[in-house]
Amino acid sequence: MSWQNIRFAEIQSIEKVVAEFYVSCVKYIPNIYFRVKITEDIYGKYSGRVNLAIKNSRDDSPEWVGGTGESIDEALENSIKNLIDSIESYGKDINFLRDEDFEWSSHEDF
Repeated sequence: MSWQNIRFAEIQSIEKVVAEFYVSCVKYIPNIYFRVKITEDIYGKYSGRVNLAIKNSRDDSPEWVGGTGESIDEALENSIKNLIDSIESYGKDINFLRDEDFEWSSHEDF
């Protein structure tokens, strides 16, 4: 039996982790890699989750982003694009970003 066919009334969804990528973005995050985890749902759709978020310039809350796609590559690309878009729309001079401007997911969550 495939994992995609497992059904329990108590369970709403199952996603399988199918890939994890380490991404370097020295323009905004010097000397640090962030990770993108890609999962597949039971319908064959892919979702990416990024373990790094820019903090909102209004209240310092993290702006978590991800991306979806019909393939692992598309979900990865959309996740990275959405992170870059959130950084570029941050509201502060992106040439002077510091570690305090970002929030990292906890290791247990990722």
